Amino acid sequence: MTGMRNRQKGLGIFSMLTTIMVGGLVIMAAVKLGPLYMGDFAVSRVLTSLDEKPGIAKADASEVKGWLDKGLQTNLIELHPEEIQIVQGRYDGVSIAIDYERRIKFIRNVDLIVSFEHDWKVKPQ
Repeated sequence: MTGMRNRQKGLGIFSMLTTIMVGGLVIMAAVKLGPLYMGDFAVSRVLTSLDEKPGIAKADASEVKGWLDKGLQTNLIELHPEEIQIVQGRYDGVSIAIDYERRIKFIRNVDLIVSFEHDWKVKPQ
């Protein structure tokens, strides 16, 4: 019984270094991915703010695109035109689909890729 107690003294140097390395990688990933998720949160807020626009139910696709572009520009969000699809429905109004991905360098030849999707549809007022 006493022999086992003397052998269990805690983390060894290899275990401690492994823990520090894994913790460092997790913190580094969080620091690099944080701005991407904050930008995506801003895109989400711009889309939800469209619901509060007066006359949005009767607006056409070009008006909605103007409001969306203004909101994205205000929040310093850059999306390529092919990442935004605005559709004018015959009976159900305007809908927006935003689908984009971002790639960032992580370590040497390892990249992190995140993909974001948002759908918005005009709500009847």
